[in-house]
Amino acid sequence: MIFEPKIIAFLCTWCSYTGADTAGIARLKSPANIRAIRVPCSGRVAPEWIMRAFDQGADGVLVLGCHVGECHYESGNHRAAKRIPVLRELMTFTGLEPERLRLDWVSASEGERFSRITNEFTESVRTLGPAHWHSGLRKLTGSPVDTSPVKLPDKPSASRPNQKIRWHAMTQELRQIAHDLLASGEVGCVIGYEIGPRHRTRPVFISRADDADRLVWDQDCTHNLTTYLSQKLVRQQTGKIPDSTNRVARVAVVVKACDSRAVNVLLAENRFTRDQIHLIGVMCDGIRQGAGFNNQSDGGIQRRCLSCTNTKPVIYDTLIDQPDAKYGKGLVFEAADIYGYPALDGLQPAERMQFWLGQFDRCLRCYACRQVCPMCDCPTCLYERDDSLWVGMGIGLDEKRSFHLGRAFHLAGRCIGCDECERVCPVHIPISLLNEKLAAEIKAQFNYQAGLAKVPAPFVTILSVEEKRP
Repeated sequence: MIFEPKIIAFLCTWCSYTGADTAGIARLKSPANIRAIRVPCSGRVAPEWIMRAFDQGADGVLVLGCHVGECHYESGNHRAAKRIPVLRELMTFTGLEPERLRLDWVSASEGERFSRITNEFTESVRTLGPAHWHSGLRKLTGSPVDTSPVKLPDKPSASRPNQKIRWHAMTQELRQIAHDLLASGEVGCVIGYEIGPRHRTRPVFISRADDADRLVWDQDCTHNLTTYLSQKLVRQQTGKIPDSTNRVARVAVVVKACDSRAVNVLLAENRFTRDQIHLIGVMCDGIRQGAGFNNQSDGGIQRRCLSCTNTKPVIYDTLIDQPDAKYGKGLVFEAADIYGYPALDGLQPAERMQFWLGQFDRCLRCYACRQVCPMCDCPTCLYERDDSLWVGMGIGLDEKRSFHLGRAFHLAGRCIGCDECERVCPVHIPISLLNEKLAAEIKAQFNYQAGLAKVPAPFVTILSVEEKRP
């Protein structure tokens, strides 16, 4: 029996959908496997729609739009040309064959082109056989899903010199800076770190100059404090807390190198303005593994720090950097043999799918990863809706996968690699591998790294001459 694939085709109403009509009028053959969905523009095709199509049993998804430069909405197909190839790489990374998702262009007069593309795509998917993306389908077809936890190789550790003297000097300088900013009224609040009652470092909000002595800086200051900026500024504006010039009080925040990149992304997205914040930059030599949890420490530093090439914040108003008496201004670590996404790239699609299903099945849908991320700031998260009409956003394995892949895609071109999402995950899902993969794709396709400058992410800009085009 010949396998007949189910293919969902999203067709632009102005060109590719009309191109399908032209093919019909010319009596050109098109496969009956195509289930056409008419959309206003190819740029309107959300990644959630594509993932949901595969979740519900589609064997292939085809997106057809206007040729670049001929979009009815001027730049809608530019967005499709940027987003869908990146989504394709993400889904391929988690176990989908890349041939199952295709983006192409068909004008209203290209009936022959429409017929050729749909026939080629259908034959390609037919050759691949049924898609096993839907976990329920895998169980029905006798290919059970192995949802047992998969243990990642141990993260590398590095012995660190005793830098307590340096950290103490940086702490004293930080306290003095915070005291002066609050005493002068230049800022209304300083967001930094303190030692909590359980003897572990945690975020603190200082609003009085006399409390500046609570601030600390050491190798346990892992939290990305820029997460609190938008909320703090919005609350001040709502509460109308004025300063001496009858303006909303500025907020000072302590930032490491990775944190400062988050500030650039937030500024580019107009979450707040530069004059509303004062950035206290600190030179960072790496954060200890287990920071934030007093029962997880092996003496090494976090994996993200081993691969970090920048210890100095990219943007700051005040910089704190105290040289160590013995080791100078810090150490440089080699990033060799760091476990990451390249190890998964070498696996077969079925093996990658088994790996990720095993990881996602342990997800509790606690949303800690979303809460800790400075970029996840939507008032109502798409994946947390409890609307009775929003069917399928539950705790099934497919829904868990949609949540993690959807969130990773929303952070593409925005994630700055602080890896706080992975640190706070109670079941230790390697979320950072998804973010690292997308960051590599964004850099390869658009030569862009999030947060190095105050510029918009590539997904909201039009294609340039140098950028790749499908």
